[in-house]
Order: sequence, then C-alpha cells, then structure tokens
Amino acid sequence: MQNIIDMQTQTRNLISLATRSLTPEQWFTIPTGHDNNIAWNVGHIITVHQSLVYRLSYNETHTTKEFAKMFNPGTSPADWTENPDPSELSELLTSTHEAFIADHANGHFTKYRPYATTTGVSIQTVTDGATFNLFHEGLHLGTILAIRNHF
Repeated sequence: MQNIIDMQTQTRNLISLATRSLTPEQWFTIPTGHDNNIAWNVGHIITVHQSLVYRLSYNETHTTKEFAKMFNPGTSPADWTENPDPSELSELLTSTHEAFIADHANGHFTKYRPYATTTGVSIQTVTDGATFNLFHEGLHLGTILAIRNHF
C-alpha cells in the first residue's frame, strides 16, 4: 500500500500545483468541449476517494454528505446553488490525503465491501479501491490540465 500512497501523494501534489495560481473565475469556467469546471473535478476527486477508500471500508468519511452531493458521479456545477470555496477544495485535497496516510498507518481499513465500478472493474479490497482511485485521479488530473490550457 505504501507505493499507492506515494503515487497518490505525487498526483495530489500535481493537482495542487496545477490549481495553485488559478483565479476564482478560472476555477469555475467550463470551457467549450468540457462538461465540468476545475472546481468540480477537484471536489469529485476528493469525493470518489472518500467513497472508494472510506465508505466501502465502513469508515467515516472526512467530508460531509452535502459535499459529496455536489461532486458525486453524475453531478454538475449546473446543479449548485452556490460555488464551493476554492481554498476549501485545495485544503481538502491535502487534508483528506494526510488523513488517509494516518488512517492506514493506524489500521483503519480492515473490512471492505466489494464493488464493481461503472467501467467494469471489480474492487474486492481497500488496496484495490486505492489502486483504482489512482487511475481515477489521473484521469481527472488530465482533465484539469486540459481545462487550464484554455486560459
């Protein structure tokens, strides 16, 4: 699992670097050809990790149900009543990863409910969930970079 944690650290650092200097307008712009904005992609990354690693291992998530409702698969910024705070998204990107490291070290992931992803991947263990999450975060990092290239 340490290799997975190290790769997620790198991915989260790349996302933080890619979003660090964005203006609020850039966080919320949906360029032509894209379905969502950078804020949604960052929130979605956090939400899916919380689901794949925490919820499916019967642990409490480090985000609220309201947060998840904004960023779950199938959601859209068009559904938001107000925009999320970019600084909160950035902080959660870091704090949820740090919590994952600590929770893993403290043995919090002993049970797991098997899950089949919408892409047909069968996840049987928390290690499977964390591994699939790396793939997922990489896809959304690519989307964030593609959106950022519009500015």
